[in-house]
Amino acid sequence: MSVDPPEQEQTLKSFRNQLNLSQEELARRLNLSFRTIGEWEGGKKIPRFDNAVALARELGISLKTLARAMHLNIEGVPDDLL
Repeated sequence: MSVDPPEQEQTLKSFRNQLNLSQEELARRLNLSFRTIGEWEGGKKIPRFDNAVALARELGISLKTLARAMHLNIEGVPDDLL
């Protein structure tokens, strides 16, 4: 019997690394300080909504995926109906 390996948790840092972006490069693209990116990645702060939208767009992920990566509870948040 084969057991699937546990799914690796996606973090803000892992999404950034998948795009081969440094904190400095991502910060430049978002017109922010690289320290801000580090605070988000370290869980010390979360982005304002406008910055979260820009960050999700830059990383190519949904806002729900971004929220999960930042360890925010999204239980009960509906998905968009298109």
